[in-house]
Amino acid sequence: MKRQLLILFTIALSSLAFALEEGKIEVTVKCVISGDEIDKEEYTKYKDGKVYFCCGGCKSDFEEDASKFTSAANYQLVATGQYVQGSCPLTARKNKADKELAVDGLSVTFCCNNCLKKAKKSTDKVSMLFSDATFDKSFGKPNSDAIKTNVSKKKSAKK
Repeated sequence: MKRQLLILFTIALSSLAFALEEGKIEVTVKCVISGDEIDKEEYTKYKDGKVYFCCGGCKSDFEEDASKFTSAANYQLVATGQYVQGSCPLTARKNKADKELAVDGLSVTFCCNNCLKKAKKSTDKVSMLFSDATFDKSFGKPNSDAIKTNVSKKKSAKK
């Protein structure tokens, strides 16, 4: 599992680096405030990454009260490759590659059909899947302790 995550992350990071270098991003990364195109020079530190904005005004709004925009900011951290999914966002159990849903162009995987169905039914998938509660238990920095711990817990539970 660790090797698969490393391979997937390497591919994603390579694609993102190429996309950013070429001025193209496969998953459309939007300002978390306005939804407009981002300016790579307008960002602020958030969690252990950077959140990008279209302008200084949106950056100021976010810095003033980030709690209003956490789901969008968490989504952007994943969309830009700064964080990766380590487990099902609804249960924190091991994902299955065939239980996949595209959320605004970003692939999210689930542990079972029940979680996949719940996500599909949601009218606000970003809020459901990238809220702080789901994000903190299911997403982490690539090769982070959070992902390693999650993976090792799953392995030890099977023994």
